[in-house]
Parts: sequence; structure tokens; C-alpha cells
Amino acid sequence: MAQQELYGVDTVNERRPIIYQANPLIEARKAMNALEMRLFLIALQDVNPHLSKNDRFYDKDFPMTHIAPSQVKEILGNGMYMTLLDKTCDSLSKRVLVIRTQDGMKYVPLFAIIQYKKGSGLDIRFNNEMRPYLLDIFEEGKGYTRIAMKQLFYLSSAYGMRLLELMLQYQGFMQDGCIRRHIKLEDLRFMLNVDEEKYQRIQDFCKRILDLPIKEINEKTQYKLSYTKTKTGRKITGFDFVMDCSDVLPETSVPETVQVEMLPNKSFWHGLTRQAVDKLTIICGSNEEFEKRMQYAVTLAKRRNPKNVTAFLYRAIEEDYRRRDQEAREVVEREIKAKAEKEEWELVAQKMFADAIPLDVEEKPFNESTEMGRASVRVVRDALKEGHLNITAKRLLEEQGMSVARFIELYCHR
Repeated sequence: MAQQELYGVDTVNERRPIIYQANPLIEARKAMNALEMRLFLIALQDVNPHLSKNDRFYDKDFPMTHIAPSQVKEILGNGMYMTLLDKTCDSLSKRVLVIRTQDGMKYVPLFAIIQYKKGSGLDIRFNNEMRPYLLDIFEEGKGYTRIAMKQLFYLSSAYGMRLLELMLQYQGFMQDGCIRRHIKLEDLRFMLNVDEEKYQRIQDFCKRILDLPIKEINEKTQYKLSYTKTKTGRKITGFDFVMDCSDVLPETSVPETVQVEMLPNKSFWHGLTRQAVDKLTIICGSNEEFEKRMQYAVTLAKRRNPKNVTAFLYRAIEEDYRRRDQEAREVVEREIKAKAEKEEWELVAQKMFADAIPLDVEEKPFNESTEMGRASVRVVRDALKEGHLNITAKRLLEEQGMSVARFIELYCHR
């Protein structure tokens, strides 16, 4: 086999520890989940690109990456991965990368071949249209990014993998042991494959797309990544990322073997089958997250006493009742706080301005069917909230023959 002639022995541990991608590919839209990204990275390990004019040995064509069944299990983890593999191969065979060019967008099919045969293993080969981004990097002249496989492969989030790729693209500009990069919000959505309609509230975008993946990067790699929001006017339009690389060890001092954690300890299974636990750890992304969800699910089960405890535990972990209930509690707490703040300013306003309005005319309600009437109510309400009954607000109340207490009763308790 051509690949075996190049690399000697086709084992996971002897694959190339460093992967290379042309910079336009780093900034492309890669519509892949974490499992698909792992297979993409494994295939990259077998590509020996042309990087400089001094290179004497490099691949003229894409090699076929072959992974034996035992190695598939070793690389991808537990048995449930094997069950998902057929579906993953099907979806990955249809993946198209979107690359920005000077003339617009270029859509490039990722793989020419990706297939799994029982008893034989997994075969992967890149589409020839990927040559400028993976093989002919020197000829293309757009620069490239060099990444240690061990840093990416441990991550369970595709967003985390992509963020790390984007930051390491700027490793040549490192200063004081830190990589810094500003990314516009619209560019980040494109590169992380997050549609405009998804997570439109910036706090939701940060929580789902940035905070959790960054937490995993900081826990599972030698890097420490953080960010701050940047604004144009009052609108958040981008992010300043800083990645501390001061704890990164030289590649020669760290074993390159890629290992995937085993299943959680059986004490955390609580009656679930091995297959169920296997699938749930994939959904959770890590054993640690699985154990957190399980602990919360067990607590809920004790309170609710469901008929089918194992089914309840499975559903609670799969649908993440822990996060769902936490978010519900946060909503209630915000409502309670808002109500308390509202009641507080109403009481203060009544005390401050109890005798401020002379009631020498018959009370007339504001006509909220008109724009002027609605605007008048807003003016008075805003003035009372600020604790300053200005001339305009006072005149409006006087014209209606309405006290501050009466205004609050009619227009603030709804």
C-alpha cells in the first residue's frame, strides 16, 4: 500500500503528530460536529503537504487513510461510536466546506471516499479539490497553520476545536506568551457555522458558542483562552480573544499518543445499560458532564418518584434537566428581582411626591388610544422611576387632576 510505504506501520500512535492546513481553510465554514471533526483530523495526520521550496519529500496525491476496526474503536472511544459511525460516514461524505475568496464564496466537497466495512475498517481520502488547502500549500502561497494533534483531539466540542484552530492561526504573532486576535461577530458566526437566526441574543451566543467550549479548552489543553466583547456604538459587534500559551510544553516532552477516556465508573450508572451510558457520554461530551447530570437526575428522581426510574434518568441526562431547571430558576429570580425593584421605586415615588400635585380639577385619565396619551404616560412613568418629577411630568399630572399615587395605581400595576 502506498500509505504504508510512506509511513511504515499504520497504527494510531505512529501517525503524524502535527497537522497542517492552509490559512483559507482555517477560516472556512466547516459544517462538522465533533465526531466528524475527529475523523477529519485523523485523515489530516496522513497528509504530508508541500510547505516550502526546501521540501524534498511530500505527497503528490492524497493518500488513502485506512483505520482497522480495532483502531477505530481505540481512536473514537467506546462501542456506541461504532454504532454511530455508519451515520457519521454518510453525513461526512456529503460535507462541503465554504471558503471565502476575493470573488465570493467557494464550495468545496471535503472527501472523495469515506466508507466503513465491517471486518475491514474505515477508508478515507480527501477530494482532489482540497489540494490547494492541504497538499499544494507552498504553491498556493496563502500561508498555513501548524497544530499539534494532541491539543485538538481531546476536545468534545466542534466549537472548541474551531476556536483553537482560529487562535493558533495567529501563533506567529505571539507576544509575551499570548496570542491575541479580534474577530467580528459576523465572521465568527460564519467560521463556527452558526446561522444568523440562531442565538440572536448575545448572551445566549456567548453562553452556548463561546463559554462552554472555552471552559473545555482551558481544562483539557495546555492553553488558557479568554475573551472580551467589543462594541460599535452600543451594539456588540465582535470579540477580542487572548490565549495564554505560557504553560505549553515542548512537543518532544509530551507523549503524542491520543487516548480517549473510558466510560464513567459503574457507581454512576444507576441501573442504565452500558450502551445507554456510552451514548449519553457522547451526548454530554465528557464523563465529568455526564456525572453532573446524573447526580442532578438522581436527586430529581428521589423527589418525583417516577414509575420507570432508569427511563427517567436517561431522559433527564439526554435533555439536560440540570441546565433546563437552572435556566428556569434564573428566569424566576430575574422576575422576582424586577418586581422588587418596581415595587421599591413606586413606594419611593409615592413618599417623595405625595403632595406634589394640587388636585383642584376633576381627575381625567390619560387617553391611551392616542399616541400623545401613550407618550404622556411614558414621560410621567420614566420621571417617577428616576425619582425626579420634572416640570413636564408635573404639568401632565396637574392637567389630568391626578396624584402620583393614583397614577401609579392606574398605569404602573399592569
